[in-house]
Amino acid sequence: MKPIERLELANQQTWWLPSNVVIHQGTDHCFYCHDGMFRIVRFTPPKSKIKTRLQEILNVVGKEPVRFTYLPHRHSLHVLTALNQAGFVRTQRCEGRVIHVDHVTRPSPPDIQVIMVHTFAQMKRIYTIRKEVFGDRQIESDENIRRYLNASIGPKARVRQFLALDKATGAPLSQAGMSLFPNLKFSFLFAGGTLEEARGRGAYTALIHTRVNYARSIGMEYVGLFAREDTSAPIVTQHGFDYCGEMEDWGLRVI
Repeated sequence: MKPIERLELANQQTWWLPSNVVIHQGTDHCFYCHDGMFRIVRFTPPKSKIKTRLQEILNVVGKEPVRFTYLPHRHSLHVLTALNQAGFVRTQRCEGRVIHVDHVTRPSPPDIQVIMVHTFAQMKRIYTIRKEVFGDRQIESDENIRRYLNASIGPKARVRQFLALDKATGAPLSQAGMSLFPNLKFSFLFAGGTLEEARGRGAYTALIHTRVNYARSIGMEYVGLFAREDTSAPIVTQHGFDYCGEMEDWGLRVI
């Protein structure tokens, strides 16, 4: 299986969603509404049914905002035409970037400690950092944070979350997560971000180093992500991640 195909399959998974999320899926599509946004994560109808299937999905979406995961290696220009005719616009381009777990060579800085999250307080700190780094408007509730924690602990957890700390002071510097797909021998990296005042110290390097080592320890072959072309793609390129394809985010009624 090609690396971009592993990324594609990882990206369309729904097991991480809260139990109250309704997942609409069939043999050629999958979409759901989460955090006030519909997301079409799988769309593979034959050419003759592309417009019809997209309209069926939009009938369910109604007037809500929706995002479509467009994959050039998977989708034809007929899909792109249907998106344009429906009023979608491209909002973001990401590069598929992967690295074999044996190929990471940059060492972790000695003054930074990375810990795997095991407590509620640590998980709450993760989401406090994410809100500051990514400018999220929504404050995660304690209920959600406990749910995220429960999904990230225990020997069979399919998600792991990490904090990078100043080794001398214990001050938080950065955070990141990873989803695990043993059947694909692949780990999907997500939400890596460093506080502005801590940038340039190697916290992100430490988080990559730790996550790759963990992936290797549990039998994964590759780690990867869809990296935004203007932010994370240049960073992971410096760490040796190879380009394997692209993903575009197309939105309708997205502010």
